[in-house]
Amino acid sequence: MSEADLSKWVAESIRVSMHHGYNPSYFSEMIKRYGARKAMARLVSTGKIQSGLPRLKLLGLASEWSIEAGILKFPDLFTEEERAMARFRLDNADDPLLR
Repeated sequence: MSEADLSKWVAESIRVSMHHGYNPSYFSEMIKRYGARKAMARLVSTGKIQSGLPRLKLLGLASEWSIEAGILKFPDLFTEEERAMARFRLDNADDPLLR
C-alpha cells in the first residue's frame, strides 16, 4: 500500500471519529504540518499516549481507526520500531501511567 492509500485511510479515520463525536484536531494539525505518515510516526514515537487513543477505545474505534491501528494496517510504510510502539500503545491504552 502507498502513502496515498494511507492518506485516504487517515481522511476516513478522521471522518469516522468526527461522526462519533470526537474531533482529532491536534492530529489534523500534525497532518497539515508533516503529512500523514510523518505525523503518525511522530505521534506514536512520543512516550505519552495522547488523549485520542483512550477516547477512540471508549468509542469502540481504537482497533480499527486509531493512529496506532493505521500504522499496523500499513506496515510497509513504518519502521519495525514504530509498529512495535503502535502495538504497545494499543495494548496499553487504558494504563493511566502512560498518559
